[in-house]
Amino acid sequence: MRKILVVSLCFCLIGCATWPSGISKTRDKLLEIEIGMSKNEVITIMGRPYKREAYTISEGATMEFLIYLTEYTYSGRIPDEDTTPICFLNGEVNGWGRNFYHQQKKQYEIEVK
Repeated sequence: MRKILVVSLCFCLIGCATWPSGISKTRDKLLEIEIGMSKNEVITIMGRPYKREAYTISEGATMEFLIYLTEYTYSGRIPDEDTTPICFLNGEVNGWGRNFYHQQKKQYEIEVK
């Protein structure tokens, strides 16, 4: 029983130690993103996103956000401020960052309830 507890604690500590370094690598990868890239190109660079949102905005046009964890404030729940959204308009990157995300949602009147 004690052995299981020690092994479990080791895995927990290893996971906690690697979490921030993984976030740092994700931030570094953001420097490789360019306007006009496809979703597949971004996923190849960035890996799997933390979260995803997709919307039809007008006459069949689509807007999608791949949201990556780029900060961690150790607050338990992950606040939006700890993430960086990458925005795709009709399948191509047209911007990224928290301010851009809010600007696009306001411009296209996207409201999530």
